[in-house]
Amino acid sequence: MTIQGDIDQENRNIVVENKNGKLGQTWDIIYADEMPPEPKKGDLNADWGMVIEEPFHVISNLPAGRYLDLIGRNMVIKTRNGFSSQEWYFHWKSRTIRSKKNNQSWDIQNAGRSNNMQVYNTNSGWFQLFKWDKESGTFVNVKNNKVLDVAGGRDQEANNVQVWKKNGSKAQSWKLTYTKDAAKIQTKGLNKNFGLDIERPFFIVSKMWMERTVECVGASNLVLKTLRKNNKGQQFFLDDKTQTIVSNQWKDRSITIQSQGRSNNLYMTTTNARWFQLFRWQGD
Repeated sequence: MTIQGDIDQENRNIVVENKNGKLGQTWDIIYADEMPPEPKKGDLNADWGMVIEEPFHVISNLPAGRYLDLIGRNMVIKTRNGFSSQEWYFHWKSRTIRSKKNNQSWDIQNAGRSNNMQVYNTNSGWFQLFKWDKESGTFVNVKNNKVLDVAGGRDQEANNVQVWKKNGSKAQSWKLTYTKDAAKIQTKGLNKNFGLDIERPFFIVSKMWMERTVECVGASNLVLKTLRKNNKGQQFFLDDKTQTIVSNQWKDRSITIQSQGRSNNLYMTTTNARWFQLFRWQGD
C-alpha cells in the first residue's frame, strides 16, 4: 500500500507498488477505541514544539532583536511595531505556522525549489511544514532540514528571511515569545533607542533666527511655519507601538521619506513602520 508519488497531499490516490522503503509506504494501525483525541487550542504539541493557535512573536537573536514580519508576502525582519504581521500561530489541522494578518502559511517559495521565505495559501506541502526546536532556537523544515535564516546574517531593517543549511550562527537563532507573555508596549517614559518621550507631544523648532516650526499641512506636506502653540498640526509624538513619529492631528500618519526612501523629500503618510519611517532624535 503506497501513497502515489510519495506525496503527502489531501485526496492523493493510494496504490500498490514494489516495496521501496520510502515514507509513503509506512503506516500505523490504530484501533478506533484507542485513537487519541484530537489536540485542541491551547495544547502544547511536543512533536512540533508549539502551543496550538496561541499567537506568538518570532524574534531574531541578532543584536537588534528584530521581529519576523511581512512586506507583502515576503518574510523579513523589522523593528517591533505592534502590527498583526508580526504575530504568528501554529495551526494544528494543517501543521503549518500561519500569519495572524492574513492566515496564510509559512512557505518556501516555488514549492521548495527556492530558499526564499514567504507566506502563501495553505496547502500543507512539505515546504510549508516547520518544527520549533526550543533547545537550539531554530525553526526546522521537516523534509530538507534547512532552518529559518536571516539572509547574509545582515542585522538590517527589512532584511530578507530565507531557509539555509544549519550552521549554528546567530542569523539562524530565534526566540519564540507568546504574545500573552511578551513585554508590554510602553505608553509613557523615555524610549532610549529613539531618544524621545513616548506619546508626549512636541514641536520640531528650527534653530534659525525666526525659530519656525515644522507643520503638517493637509495631512501630507511638511513645511516650515511660524509657531502656533495650539495648532496640533505642528505637534508630533513618538508612538512606541510603531516606533514612528506621528502627527498629533492625524494620528494614523507618520513622518516618512517619500518614495519608500528613494527620495530626499519628507512628508506624512499612513503609518507602516518601514525603515523609511523610523527616525531617532540625537540632540545636543
